[in-house]
Amino acid sequence: MLDEVESTAVEVSEPTRREIIDRFSMREFAWSGRLQDDEFLARLYNLAEMPSTDYRFKNAAGDIHQHTVRNNDWEPDWVFHDARFNLLFGPDNAFLRFLAETLHPTVRVSTEDARGLAEVYNQALAPDGWELVEGKLLSGRPVYIPRRVGRAVVFDEPTGWDKVDRQVAEVRQRLDAATTEEQFQAVGLLCREVLISVAQATFDARKHPIPDGTDVSETDARRMLDAVIGVELAGASNEEARAHAKAAVKLANALQHKRMADFRTAALCAEATISVVNILAILAGRRRSSTT
Repeated sequence: MLDEVESTAVEVSEPTRREIIDRFSMREFAWSGRLQDDEFLARLYNLAEMPSTDYRFKNAAGDIHQHTVRNNDWEPDWVFHDARFNLLFGPDNAFLRFLAETLHPTVRVSTEDARGLAEVYNQALAPDGWELVEGKLLSGRPVYIPRRVGRAVVFDEPTGWDKVDRQVAEVRQRLDAATTEEQFQAVGLLCREVLISVAQATFDARKHPIPDGTDVSETDARRMLDAVIGVELAGASNEEARAHAKAAVKLANALQHKRMADFRTAALCAEATISVVNILAILAGRRRSSTT
């Protein structure tokens, strides 16, 4: 997931982008890795809904396959100069997401090759304040995520609640892959399931009474989480932390029910949901300093 970058922000400069693109132009690396160009791009874009530049084909899926697989008559860096993708001048999130995908275990055969390529990217990106870092693991191999230089990745490790951890990993993977309105909406639906699961993992009716005294449904995540937070962060000294935790729950719940048509809304929902998970994990004693 992109780290707090606005969907239209352009902080990664043209010279930086050209420095990276030149590596592909000189055939030092294949940006699509072990995949065909159209296979790689289909992981990021809905090629069937993008226009063709060749009159013989009705969409981008057809002309890209024709010119990069059948004929192989396009230059190796063609994608960086194709206006349909606008990687040279477009928003940072698209460019950084593209670079991160070139390092994905599905794309890059060798973990060491991915790390070496990440170093190349990071040397170029550093002056603009961005880097690609190892995030979650997929089959024991790192999946890279963009982040601003100097910002730590906080609590990216599992909580130990197996169902919650599986669902959080799925949220991240679906957000990484989403390109259509339906796929962004699916992220919101999965976030709802995460909140239900973490509520069920932490709520104890004997320890966390519901304020109005009524019974609570096992899928009523908001009321269960409010009860947990109210007890675990009780008292005047915890007023600010309690307010923050309840606001995170409220935001996550509100965003789930919006019609998500873009990355920004889905990413905010995922961020709020994962924040709730981390808050509950801290309160449950499942997050500790790495030095203890």
